[in-house]
Amino acid sequence: MEGLYEMFSSKHILALFALGAAIAAAVMAFTGTAGWDAEVYWKAAQSVHRGIDPYASGIAAQQAFHDMGQISMHPHSPMTYVYSPITLPLLRIIGSVPAWIAGTLYSIALAGGFALQLWAGWQMATTSERRWLRFLLPAVAFFPGLLSDDVLLSGNVVYLLYGLIMAAAVRGWKRNQWSWYYAAVLAASCCKAPLLTLLAFPLLVGRRQWIRAGLMGGVGCLLFSIQERVWPDLFNEYLEAVRLQFDWNIDFGVGPAGLLGKALVEAGLPYSVPTTVVYGIFASVVMIILLRTARKFQNDSEARLEWLPIAFIGTILLNPRVKEYDVAILTVPMLLVSYRLLRMIWDAANIQLNDRVGYRDPNKQNYRTAIPFVLMACGWFLAINCAADGDTWKPLECALLIGTFGAGSWSMLRNSRAAVGRAQVSAGRSGNVIAPVTAAGGD
Repeated sequence: MEGLYEMFSSKHILALFALGAAIAAAVMAFTGTAGWDAEVYWKAAQSVHRGIDPYASGIAAQQAFHDMGQISMHPHSPMTYVYSPITLPLLRIIGSVPAWIAGTLYSIALAGGFALQLWAGWQMATTSERRWLRFLLPAVAFFPGLLSDDVLLSGNVVYLLYGLIMAAAVRGWKRNQWSWYYAAVLAASCCKAPLLTLLAFPLLVGRRQWIRAGLMGGVGCLLFSIQERVWPDLFNEYLEAVRLQFDWNIDFGVGPAGLLGKALVEAGLPYSVPTTVVYGIFASVVMIILLRTARKFQNDSEARLEWLPIAFIGTILLNPRVKEYDVAILTVPMLLVSYRLLRMIWDAANIQLNDRVGYRDPNKQNYRTAIPFVLMACGWFLAINCAADGDTWKPLECALLIGTFGAGSWSMLRNSRAAVGRAQVSAGRSGNVIAPVTAAGGD
């Protein structure tokens, strides 16, 4: 009876948290700015429906803004449509729908996509982790990448795209069936070509996916390049709109190459070659770490659950332009990795404490030692969110992403070496010989 009461009380608390999050989001939307990306989509859809070139009109608006010298008073240029011409037929259909119907359906789709993201993150957690994670899920929307931001209110289509991709990814890592994942990534790349880097994820957590991922990457690149022949004028305007997104809006993202590009543009220096070189070096290092770690845990079902959030964080880091809505999908994985790192430190502290007081049971935990760690985690979270304001948000988020990925990968490799060492000691005592374990190769 007491357990039943606790269960219902937990559900009530979760319902209150969810209701509070929904009310907070609604208040933020009505009292502040909301739907800035969705507004760009709708204007482009209306333009296409009326037979107007959305790229040309957007570029003209940006040019007029700069010619009038308003950049000194309003540092942000008008935003224009920056998705490739292959999306324009869909915009034409959307533009023919009444605004209130299109807005309602789009809002429902975005909410569904965000719910799928949370569900996929939930699948990465262990049973014990879900006990506390469920209470944090309602707050995830307000802390993309663990830092406070209102990007959820932007109405960016990536929330829907990532929801579909992650729902398909769950099927992929549980059953090694990746067809829907490849289809979702391919469709998403029609809007955002850099999302093709997500094809690395099946290589890290799946089995024998090299050929299929390579083929899908080739198809994605072909779909992108063929647009120059099908819509030459529109494609050139699209590339110009993308260039102005960097030159005038200084919208590079939060990755190392993005931070460098922003600094170079603000200094009046060319950015194309330096940012390309930095991205190439950074992405190569991340991919090497990912592949090295994946080989050690590909056939270990227990370790794979710990590896999933780290692998996905690394996969997102391969994106050449990581934006706030890209790190939003990493909030739950980053929470899990941070918790596991803290738990590893706590376990080590308990072992030392047990040795000092004479305990010989390595599983015996002194839960009083958890209090300093909980306070330390809460203090760290408050400190980084107080520091993340304006120009400091992106550098801090970049440090968080790299730090979480690096520390998580290090802990996985450290645990792997410790496990091998324990196996060798055990084998030496029993007189057996343990052959080195190698991961199955993929084709």
